[in-house]
Amino acid sequence: MEGIFSMENNREQIIETEVMEQPAKRGLFGKGKVKKPKKENKLKAFIKRKTEPAREFMHAGIPGGMIAVTLLTTLMNTEFVRDYTYDKIPWIAGCLVTSVTFVAVAELINLVMKLLFGAGKRCKSYFFVAVLLVAFDNAIGTQANCIPAFAVMSFLLVLAAETVGRCIWAFVTKRRFKQVFAYVVTGLSLIYFGLYGYFLLNDNFGEDRIAFYNQIPVVAVEQVKGFDSYLENGSYEVSELSYGPEDTNDIVTATLDFTVFDSVREREGFDAFTDLFMDYEFDKVPVKGQVWYPSGSKNCPVFFMVHGNHDSDVPSYLGYEYLGRYLASNGYVVISVDENIINASGEGNDKRAILLLENIKTIFALNKTNGSALYGLMNEDVLAIGGHSRGGEMVATAYMFNELDSYPEDGNIKFDYHFNITSIVAIAPVVDQYRPVGRSVELTDVNYLLIHGANDQDVSIMMGEKQYNNITFTGSDDDFHMKSSVYIYGANHGQFNSLWGRYDSGDICNNYLNTNYFLEEADQKLIAKAYIRSFLDSTLGIDNTYVSLMSDIDSYRSYLPKTVYITDYSDSDFVSLCSFDKTVDITGDDSIATVDCTGVETWNIRLYSRGDGGEGENAVLNLEWEEESDPCVEVSFPAIDISNGCISFEIADMREDTADIAEGLCYTVELTDSNGNKVTVDNPVLVYHSLAIQFGRQDALFGTYEYKHQLQQVTVDPAMFASSGFDFTKVVSMKITTDGTEAGQIVINNIGYWN
Repeated sequence: MEGIFSMENNREQIIETEVMEQPAKRGLFGKGKVKKPKKENKLKAFIKRKTEPAREFMHAGIPGGMIAVTLLTTLMNTEFVRDYTYDKIPWIAGCLVTSVTFVAVAELINLVMKLLFGAGKRCKSYFFVAVLLVAFDNAIGTQANCIPAFAVMSFLLVLAAETVGRCIWAFVTKRRFKQVFAYVVTGLSLIYFGLYGYFLLNDNFGEDRIAFYNQIPVVAVEQVKGFDSYLENGSYEVSELSYGPEDTNDIVTATLDFTVFDSVREREGFDAFTDLFMDYEFDKVPVKGQVWYPSGSKNCPVFFMVHGNHDSDVPSYLGYEYLGRYLASNGYVVISVDENIINASGEGNDKRAILLLENIKTIFALNKTNGSALYGLMNEDVLAIGGHSRGGEMVATAYMFNELDSYPEDGNIKFDYHFNITSIVAIAPVVDQYRPVGRSVELTDVNYLLIHGANDQDVSIMMGEKQYNNITFTGSDDDFHMKSSVYIYGANHGQFNSLWGRYDSGDICNNYLNTNYFLEEADQKLIAKAYIRSFLDSTLGIDNTYVSLMSDIDSYRSYLPKTVYITDYSDSDFVSLCSFDKTVDITGDDSIATVDCTGVETWNIRLYSRGDGGEGENAVLNLEWEEESDPCVEVSFPAIDISNGCISFEIADMREDTADIAEGLCYTVELTDSNGNKVTVDNPVLVYHSLAIQFGRQDALFGTYEYKHQLQQVTVDPAMFASSGFDFTKVVSMKITTDGTEAGQIVINNIGYWN
């Protein structure tokens, strides 16, 4: 057969009496010399002779194998091609584009191999490219976890496809049906296809890790009263309306011209290509969203919510209806903003932030317009903003832009916002996707709530912790500010949005994710509602009854889904004793405290990276020790008064072998007063070992884990100690000792107190 699927010429022949001399290989790295053939041993010659019919049969099927791997990669990657054209091309056309691209790449690699080495087999190039693409799908789905497993599984899948293709082709072209070897390998390949299909389509792998961690006892404390009623819908009847440029909306709004931005005006290459399929125009950017509000009310507090990056065909802004209706029934006006043009175009979070601010401007203008459906509905001085995913990063940028008079990247673009934004909510945010003039976004004197799921398969670490650390309180005014974070085991990325759901990737990549034993979607939403309403009520001056949820999860556990909650909290009353963010002095930074460690192999300052590095990254004190050690860190400082307050620190276990440990980290806190008196308490707060998560289905299949290391706040107050003579008004040091029976590693940061 001639052409792209033609058989290789001069294929190897089994010659019993003599070995034919082969021509020299020519190429860039070919030496042009004929190697003297080695004499074959009898066993090898015997094996070759006996397997010759099978090898000849499989060789005859090479074109079929190439066709099979082409079909496999086409089926597994066509949806990626259609995504980049916003599903504007039919599936058949997508398959054609994918297959042609695959063949072109494989042929190019084959050509390069021939030019470089003077030899190359087309079938090997096809096989190599197919393995890369199948493994790439798997890597995207699992964020490159469990690499050995998915590499082997991808290789075997392509090998099975090629084997079946070769056998079918040889059967058809050679008409030789008495081939036992062909039947055996075809059967084995089909069995592997079945197993791989079961792997992709079955979502019942893995262990119930939530149940595993729930068996660890928590500190029993008295539960707050009435929080169950607080979690229910309120007494207000909820109304809703839509706004946007289309006539079908309840309120028709104008569009914006984003062609003033260089990145929009100068789109080229791949961006320009995808714009051909996009339904949006940059000179007609829609101001669009959905409003939920308490019927018949006036002068209500306002909360704007923004989605993140997702399929632009999905109306993601409607996925927060559960939150909008809950808050509206309790007296809030909630506006969820449609920013799908940013998702469709791939423009950055700076444009996303500006679009949010323009939506606020439009809505507030309607609030002042007599005769508008929104007239007088909102109190513009009681305002909070929130976002999810990229929207979660964006809200910090929007707050920064709100304070500026010009766009940081182009002073000719003027801002005129200056809204009274009091609080920010970030759900599973990314970080550093937009860095104004190459710097981290650093904010002061604003309230901030961070919510993140430990099983997030999109933003797999708590990236928003970098933004959390880059929010500081000056204490220069009488206003009280707080920041709080909660890390939730069993919560993923998508279930905070009703339209995103259980799978955090896309297309076939979702089939590699392990979503078994997640929290139920209703439970995940309940946690979001509890934290967001408590935070907004407290920081907007509505109701402080349940503000303690921001710092004390233990008093609310009976009302919330049973799982692991790792929390952190700070406010403008917190006094820092020791932090390691802006120092290289390991014994103590610019603060008033000094640090010393004993019983450890090494202790140093290391980055606790959550973003792309740079000046905004958090740094921590790192301690590592060998088995049978007595690791201890002691922090000394001038006398402080915690008689009516508490002392706190953040701690995280950094081990990578804790999947089977069904108990908390063993540690002791010892305080010393100015008279030398000492008091100790063991395990005052449950601190979890590194959380083991089976991120992908390969993890569940092979029993491997990804370990999550999350700083957890430990707060210690005088009531935890049994002492009659200790002077809590003059505490001068704190010693933290951990169990050193086994080798281990912890990090510690943000030591301070409230008085």
